[in-house]
Amino acid sequence: MIKKQGAMAIALLALTACSSNFQLPTTSTSPVVAGELDKTMYLRGDFTLWDAEPQYRLEETQPGIYATKARFMSPGKVYEFKIADEQWSEGYNCGYKSEGQLMLGQPLVADCNTVYNYFSFKPSKKGWYEIRLDYRNPRSPKVVIVKS
Repeated sequence: MIKKQGAMAIALLALTACSSNFQLPTTSTSPVVAGELDKTMYLRGDFTLWDAEPQYRLEETQPGIYATKARFMSPGKVYEFKIADEQWSEGYNCGYKSEGQLMLGQPLVADCNTVYNYFSFKPSKKGWYEIRLDYRNPRSPKVVIVKS
């Protein structure tokens, strides 16, 4: 009799569990919203004496993409820079995450909470270059440099 009651209790528990309102998570079909910067960001480097200069202010060129131009006049020279606001604020002080040597057209993941970790770029030709911050995914921003 005890065995029979135990089996009934287990069956009752199983049936109760089956009647719970359990739902599997569904994938969202809502569009991904580009990250938006709420502070003005600047290209700051050895060529600006690390100052936030107006001519190096990043402008939004498309949703979540910010860019500015710089003229690098010494081919073979290593230029070091970061992208940061005027105060080097936490969350707005972007350097490299794991590797800092930028190659033309190849994005690198940025860490916007870093104190050092300067990006570096060694142009093979003098001229104008566009430096872009891709902030469409604020958890994994990327920096890329292209010839203008």
